[in-house]
Amino acid sequence: MTQAAGKRLSVALLSDVLAGKGISIRPGAAEMLLLHAKEMLLWNRSIRLTAIIAPEEVAVKHILDSLLLLSFAPFPGRTLDFGSGAGYPGIPLAVALPEASVVLLESSAKKCAFLSRACSMLGLSNACVVRGRLTPKTPLAIGRYEQIVTRATLPLAEAAGLLVPYLSPGGRLLLMTGPGGDRGMTMEGEGEKGGENELPPGAVYGRRGRFALPLGMGSREIREIKGRS
Repeated sequence: MTQAAGKRLSVALLSDVLAGKGISIRPGAAEMLLLHAKEMLLWNRSIRLTAIIAPEEVAVKHILDSLLLLSFAPFPGRTLDFGSGAGYPGIPLAVALPEASVVLLESSAKKCAFLSRACSMLGLSNACVVRGRLTPKTPLAIGRYEQIVTRATLPLAEAAGLLVPYLSPGGRLLLMTGPGGDRGMTMEGEGEKGGENELPPGAVYGRRGRFALPLGMGSREIREIKGRS
């Protein structure tokens, strides 16, 4: 990474970060991702969207982190971003994959206002915002999805129990966590607790991706859980 690129949130900075992990995005996508990030930082002065505000951290821990999901492409049908917050990973997915259909589910009215503003600014016709609080005791009539993605919102077993019922037949849940982010629950066959018996009936583990973040910013794990076919 060039010294100049690290001074501000810029296309050069983001391009360096993505290129370092071998991620390629369509022309104009970097500018859209930066517009989203800068609007997030502007709104963050009034409402709590993120504790991450340093340029390199935004590029790595928000944008790059979200685009690591591209290693699990394609994303056919509809994708739900559960607990979208500031729009990560849902908005970067919608930007990088214009053919995808992304629903941003968020319970906070203020965060939904930000998400709607961001989608409007970016002209994202393939993304929409839904306000709702999804809990085991409060199911929502939001339909079913080919993919559900979420970043560090719930422990593995809890997330699977809550979200797998909203998968279409053959759909999948992609859980994004940092190291130890699933609170000790790991996959069967690797010396973990529980294994597949911690999943809802019919659900099974799929792929598992582990990624080192650049600039010494830690690591990310993405775990795929497949629903009933």
